[in-house]
Amino acid sequence: MQNYLYLTLFIILIISLLSCEEEYIPEIANAEPEIVVEGYIEAGSNATPPYVLLTRSTSFFSTIDANQISNLFMHDATVRITSGTDTIVLQELCLSSLDEFQQQLAADLLGLGNIDLIGIDICAYIEPSFTPQLGEAGKTYNLTIETEGKTLTASTTIPPIAPLDSLRYVVHPNPDNDTLVELRCFITEPGSTTDFYRYFTQRNDEPTFTAPNSVIDDVLFNGESFEIPLARGQVINTPEDFDPITFGYFRRGDTITVKWCTIDQAHYDFWSTLEFNSGSEGPFASFTRVNSNINGGLGIWGGYGASYHTLIVPE
Repeated sequence: MQNYLYLTLFIILIISLLSCEEEYIPEIANAEPEIVVEGYIEAGSNATPPYVLLTRSTSFFSTIDANQISNLFMHDATVRITSGTDTIVLQELCLSSLDEFQQQLAADLLGLGNIDLIGIDICAYIEPSFTPQLGEAGKTYNLTIETEGKTLTASTTIPPIAPLDSLRYVVHPNPDNDTLVELRCFITEPGSTTDFYRYFTQRNDEPTFTAPNSVIDDVLFNGESFEIPLARGQVINTPEDFDPITFGYFRRGDTITVKWCTIDQAHYDFWSTLEFNSGSEGPFASFTRVNSNINGGLGIWGGYGASYHTLIVPE
């Protein structure tokens, strides 16, 4: 009898809580659109040209489709990169203004994958001569954006390049998946300062992608030699693209290229908080505000000190 009494009281409590429930709409959901920046400058033997993506934020509850995303890109801005007395003015280019071959090159540069699956007229501000060797390790680069009567600024420093010692592979622990391998890397930490890293992977002739957790710091192994696994980066366009068995693994016979980058702390903080939010979904997930180093807007202006490493996995 007592158990039924407890059950009745519990049901009454739940009903009373539900009856008092009010709809909660985050303040940011109704906020005015902000300018969002994503830009990079790179140092290294195979550096990509500096570029900046410039868009507007959209409502928390808005419906997103390809046309709406295309309309978020901001045009006719003045975008400058300065370091000391040197200044680079970036030029706006859109996919629709390029031929098919140039479109795929641009998609590879931006890590977008197959151009036929994008369906969005992406526009970027890029160094007009496409000169790759513009960034230098140890230098600070200031970004200035002038658009719609507003001025946005940001600053990033490219740390010294710290190449990996070596790469190796480990076979999948499940014998039923013996065609799959896990990638691991060795690195010897300098030890003088706290260092931050981000990595990208390329499989055979596919584009270069980042993994879900692409940033690493040396808090636990500063000044030591250590080994860490590197998950394969790949784009998941649809739920059908995700295979929990093969996700993050490479295959026997693959040629693996790792782009290993040093980054400054502001750059690390941006990706660390963004990736934490991306992996913390669901009704009980905690909210973490994504860090930004853009004054007057949101996003990231980041430098990369990049080194490239290749491993061929035997069949």
